[in-house]
Amino acid sequence: MATTALYSNAVPGRRGTAANIRAGLTLLACAALVPGLFGLVNLGAETLGILPLFFAPFGLPGWVGGAVHLAQLALMGAAYGALVLVAAPRARLWLAGLVALYIALPFITPPLDSLQLSLVCTFVLLFGLATLMRVGAASPLAGWLLTPMLAIVGFSAAMGLVLTAAYTPPFALIQGQGTAGPAA
Repeated sequence: MATTALYSNAVPGRRGTAANIRAGLTLLACAALVPGLFGLVNLGAETLGILPLFFAPFGLPGWVGGAVHLAQLALMGAAYGALVLVAAPRARLWLAGLVALYIALPFITPPLDSLQLSLVCTFVLLFGLATLMRVGAASPLAGWLLTPMLAIVGFSAAMGLVLTAAYTPPFALIQGQGTAGPAA
């Protein structure tokens, strides 16, 4: 049986080297842009006398929490770059909102008590999960780049809620258990 279709040797979906370099530069530029934006916000907040407070568990120094926060911001920026490459404007809006919330997080946490802080972290986690659903549907690479941030925020929210529940009535077993000893 004869056919009139032309035979093609071209491999579909292959991109040139220039396109790969452009995509890599886009990811790199966006990954550097978000921590730079955090630096500008930090500079402005410092002039107002507001200093950030970073989450550093297990007795780690505060600068480790700051470095992890900047690394997470860089991953979120790279995820934004991945969304730029696939042209997903609605997912980029969700991610921009999450980035803004995550940049503001260290500046709004110092005056909060443990319950308020755990509720804020839970809100950030839920907003991050909603963002992950939209971003992951548009670009799987961007979704994977967001997962470390969500794991750390999820751990923070869970630890905050557990510790708050442990020291808050009616769950607190350590409050009101003993009688006061004699005054010395």
